[in-house]
Amino acid sequence: MTVICELAQRTRIRAFRARQYVLLIAEGELATPGFDVDIAQSPLEIFPPQFTVLCRARPGTWPRRVTPYRDAKTVRFPEDQSTVTVHHADGTDQVDIEKCGEELSFYLRAVGDNASRSCPQGADEATGFSKKLSFEEAFANALANLPPVQSSVADSLERIQVLEIGALFGSIAGFRDMFVRICRTHD
Repeated sequence: MTVICELAQRTRIRAFRARQYVLLIAEGELATPGFDVDIAQSPLEIFPPQFTVLCRARPGTWPRRVTPYRDAKTVRFPEDQSTVTVHHADGTDQVDIEKCGEELSFYLRAVGDNASRSCPQGADEATGFSKKLSFEEAFANALANLPPVQSSVADSLERIQVLEIGALFGSIAGFRDMFVRICRTHD
């Protein structure tokens, strides 16, 4: 079965900075409730990365009823960038990256602003998310978010430690995500 994705329309896109991450939030309307929306990184290999708001039809027959959506995605994004490019059915937006406010304080703690469980000096830290509330998916996403290893040892050993497991529900991002925060040390 072939899944067809197309660009989704949007009414609003916001971006929030949290350390090395940006939280993208897209809101809009769909023609029916029979679509899933996802924010994905563009396959174009450019710097800084760009993103697209996609919708894909779910199987079945759906009533023609305008249905609002909100989707959020956390992405690694260069800290020296003040805007992020997001493509959608209506064109392209250069979205200003805002600071996380009080309404996202729990999100900030999830991505590492948590002094009680932090990595040792020189270690790498990353957070991964799963909309399916899957530990495996969130852990794999956290591993993918780690920077490349900078080791002078040819066959270095890496140690990954889970610092925190949790879930976020609600807020302005409409979270329903499990998160896993990890720490990597190596020889």
